[in-house]
Amino acid sequence: MYQWSRQDRLLHLLPAIPLIAFYVGSTYLLASESVWLVVVFLLLWVAVNVFAAGICAGCPYRGGYCPGICQLYFAPFLSLVMYKGKEKCSGARSFKVHLALLGIFGLGSYAFAFYWLFRLYWQEQPLVVLGLLALLLLHMPLSFFILCPKCGYNDTCPMARVHKVVKKGSDSDGGGQASPD
Repeated sequence: MYQWSRQDRLLHLLPAIPLIAFYVGSTYLLASESVWLVVVFLLLWVAVNVFAAGICAGCPYRGGYCPGICQLYFAPFLSLVMYKGKEKCSGARSFKVHLALLGIFGLGSYAFAFYWLFRLYWQEQPLVVLGLLALLLLHMPLSFFILCPKCGYNDTCPMARVHKVVKKGSDSDGGGQASPD
């Protein structure tokens, strides 16, 4: 199991910056139109955390430091409450089910926000909407290249598998040396 260094913990804040800006900006704009839009947006975020908690239940880092905390997720804490024993929600099948639901609700929350942002603000403030989209799109590769290499689920998680393929391809092309994991 990887031991998170102080440098790792500081580096994990980097992908969080655009994500926090996206959530704050989106919530502000949605709230200026309707409190119900914010309620639905936040309920989708809570659903993401509930399904992420199922993933956290089998994580070797459970109960300790988790990079997800820097990504606005309270799932590591929720996991300790919802799944008192790891055996209740561990294994590759359970992981895949929770990951699929996490993806559905995660993408659903982004789609919900952008649907309403495009519908309400595209005509008046297209640069603001594009800026929020750019923040989210910046967050994704930052998370992929900073968090995925050292995740506790490197053998199970599909994103970690993709990262290994990308890393292996860049290493075989002479694109750089592999960092020790």
